[in-house]
Amino acid sequence: MMFAHALSRRFAGPLCLSLALTLGHPVASLAADLSCNGLIEPGQTMICSGFEPNWAIELSCNGEMSADFIDAFSGDGIQTTPGGIGFSSENPWQLETSHPVTGSIAYTPGGCTDESDRVSDFTFTPTAAPGLSPPFFPFCCRIE
Repeated sequence: MMFAHALSRRFAGPLCLSLALTLGHPVASLAADLSCNGLIEPGQTMICSGFEPNWAIELSCNGEMSADFIDAFSGDGIQTTPGGIGFSSENPWQLETSHPVTGSIAYTPGGCTDESDRVSDFTFTPTAAPGLSPPFFPFCCRIE
């Protein structure tokens, strides 16, 4: 009994510190997730690429969410236009950018396959995009 008591006192400090660091981590992760609408974490980028015609929306999380509209269907080269983004709901994420692109991103684990047969966990269904007319088709989003 005396041995067990001495052992528990010896490891109590490191164990408490270890538990505090472990238990503090999920709270920090949750706060990080919430800073970018629970969609991507700080430092990550989500790229949702359309084709026929070729365009994309690139969402970046650098403390707050921003959006770039990448236009590869007009003019001589690829044009990137930075902008803002707002969400009216999460999962699915209803969004509207300042470009204006509107639509929703749904979490579809392994459920989206792009034209190069790459499988993704998110699907973007646009409802409006600058210079484009309906019908719009869903396409995949990847996280980098």
